[in-house]
Amino acid sequence: MLGYRSVFEVGQGKDDVLELAREQLHSWLRHKKYDSDALKPGVPARLAEEAEGVTLESVGQDGSSALRVRITEKQQTGTWTSQLTVHVPGGKDPALVWLDVVNPEVLSDEEDQPRQRRQWTATPNLVRNLLTVLPAFDGTAHLDTRPRRVSGEDAYELVDIVRNAKRRGPVYVAGSAESLPQQPWFNLVARLLYQTVGIGSGYVLDPAATRIFARAVGESHEVRPGTMRTFLPGAEFGDAADALRHRVLSTGRIVEDEQKRLTRLLGWRARDIAIESRLPKIAVRLDRLFEKQLDLLLVDGEPAESDTAAAMPEAPSAVESITVVKGHVVADERDVALARLLREELGEPDLTSERLREVIGLARVGQREQSNRYALSRRLEELQDRNAELQRSLDEVSEQLDDETLELAEARAELVKEAATARHLRSKLIEAQHWEDAWSQPVHSQSDELPDSFVDVLARIEALKYVVFTGDPGQAFELAERDRMGIWAGKTWEAVLALEDYANASAQDRCDRDVDGYLRNLPDNCRGYSANGHARDETEDVRSNSRLSQIRRFPVPEEVDPSGKVFMGAHFKIAKAGVISPRMHYHDSTRRTGKIYVGYIGAHLRSRMTN
Repeated sequence: MLGYRSVFEVGQGKDDVLELAREQLHSWLRHKKYDSDALKPGVPARLAEEAEGVTLESVGQDGSSALRVRITEKQQTGTWTSQLTVHVPGGKDPALVWLDVVNPEVLSDEEDQPRQRRQWTATPNLVRNLLTVLPAFDGTAHLDTRPRRVSGEDAYELVDIVRNAKRRGPVYVAGSAESLPQQPWFNLVARLLYQTVGIGSGYVLDPAATRIFARAVGESHEVRPGTMRTFLPGAEFGDAADALRHRVLSTGRIVEDEQKRLTRLLGWRARDIAIESRLPKIAVRLDRLFEKQLDLLLVDGEPAESDTAAAMPEAPSAVESITVVKGHVVADERDVALARLLREELGEPDLTSERLREVIGLARVGQREQSNRYALSRRLEELQDRNAELQRSLDEVSEQLDDETLELAEARAELVKEAATARHLRSKLIEAQHWEDAWSQPVHSQSDELPDSFVDVLARIEALKYVVFTGDPGQAFELAERDRMGIWAGKTWEAVLALEDYANASAQDRCDRDVDGYLRNLPDNCRGYSANGHARDETEDVRSNSRLSQIRRFPVPEEVDPSGKVFMGAHFKIAKAGVISPRMHYHDSTRRTGKIYVGYIGAHLRSRMTN
């Protein structure tokens, strides 16, 4: 499936964009120790034992020219396909460069993991090479292998770039201050954006530019010193709702989180944006043109010059396979036997050199046709896989849309209910002439602010008194790759706070129920979570299945269980999202240790329904 996509424009000038692209392509192939010289227009070529390639070209009546090169590599993980497309218009309009990398899907066989179809695709070296020689742009944003520095009033130009709705990819803006070491900060940003190259544009503001940018975009869209913000296309300054689209990577996360994980997370989000964005119209037209051209090549491909009879070496006839020794004619017995065999198999007693060459030519044509049939078979298999993948993606999107629509309806119903409760309480306060209390606003603590990542969730749990996280942080961090707006992280934090208040109320003898009873009958001044989003235990099918129950055993202190693990059937349903549908499993030990142990935050664990 499609694992990486880069689409950008290139300003035309004195340099030949097509020639530069070809040079970098051949350099990339040679670096991989492939026979780049074997690539000829319109001829499928073997570049190595496990690598093949084909080059297609097109020239338009308007003077435009286009190139497509497909490189297919068989690796241990499956077949990888890299496809480079370059289009140069007839006039002075920008050229287009488009690179796709299609990788084999990955299916997890582990019981405690959901099926994973998409695997990580690192930024291709070919993209980095192209960006070193081509002036690349996404709209008005510069694409480069490293971020650009922005000084002083140059920030106004960046404001226009951020506001531009015509660009495809994200723009990453990092803020600075005088107290922040500039070069180390720049290098850190460059490392964080290493896997966004070819998709997004990076900019590092100096202290003066940071202040100017903040004044220009307003408080809702500012970038504070020591943070980095991802701006999606078409930022609308001053719109608080729009500001939520443009995620902020806080100083805390940059400092505390593992750098490799953050780099991968930013790379995943960049790939999602690039793959889900619509291709330019010219790219769609070129794709149709080259796909048709490739199909015709496989069906009606002209023989290569080396395949023609004219280029074949002279084939000796039976008469020519003799040697004269001391005046006597000596025939090679093997050649005589071969000539006899050829005559018998071909049914031609008077076989001549010309006829033999003709037969060999036909045989080679047959070999090529057989090779074409094999190529067509692979092409059909590729198209069938692509169609199946698109159907699966469509089914997943449809299912996820249904799930999210249902969740939105439930959230809206809950919001309407809470709004009605607030109006009712306010009216009672007004009737009691407590006007100030009726219109007062609650005092918010830091815990009331929803985190935007699972890194923040796990960091905040450490500061709680009653809730302890004992699970694998990596399983929670994997959710971040799909939690673009931090909604899942926020809901997980709400569930954690509900457990914290439950344990606190239990310790104060204000709650004598379990978690489910607590959620359905909240004590005064306690935070809760939708009771419908909580499961007191797993189903009997899961509890009675040794494999399924085993993967729900998570770590606890030995004072809770000498084995160091307990079955955690109780869980919160964080969201409905197909096979991912994140869950939080916990063990209630308030009666024994006064603590709640959260053993798992991650994707929906396997069950009979998902097997």
